[in-house]
Amino acid sequence: MNSLYRHGWIKDYSAFCGQTCSVPQLCTILEGLPGPLWDGWYNCSEVFRNVLVGDESIAQDVSKLKSLGVTHVLNAAHGAIDVSKEYEKVGIEYLGVPADDVPTYNLKQHFEPAAAFINTAVKKGKVLVHCHVGYSRSPTLVAAYLMLYQELTAQESITLIRGKRFIGPNDGFLRQLCEFNDQLVEEGRLELP
Repeated sequence: MNSLYRHGWIKDYSAFCGQTCSVPQLCTILEGLPGPLWDGWYNCSEVFRNVLVGDESIAQDVSKLKSLGVTHVLNAAHGAIDVSKEYEKVGIEYLGVPADDVPTYNLKQHFEPAAAFINTAVKKGKVLVHCHVGYSRSPTLVAAYLMLYQELTAQESITLIRGKRFIGPNDGFLRQLCEFNDQLVEEGRLELP
């Protein structure tokens, strides 16, 4: 679909053409792209239209969420962080994903339901996707959404998110994004550039 190239978000598209996704490729993107650096002050970033990635502090500040226009919250650290009852009181829809931030955790099992939740949310308002610091689990789930509903490759998704927020999904999650990329291509739901 080449949408990142068409919109000028990626200047050197040739790096992705005709290649399958690999963890080293995604790591190169994460390490090599200019963009926001971690400075500890920002707790959420709009990484795509109506999609915010954030940390647990913003997730727990219900009045701040309302002021930002957040209508949905996807918590990728459900269990450790759960303020869903507070959300219910103010009309924020909630989905909890009890994921561990370890390379062996199967986050891929949550890609499609999380992406569907995000897709519904952006049609109605804004969604905050968060974990503890908004660095590994939550950007991985947002990348899966971009792959499924915006038809971006894993490389394009990581590029887009990294351009807006300092992220670093663990190698296991990057591998699962690559596998998901291959699966979507094989099923004809995603076209390689």
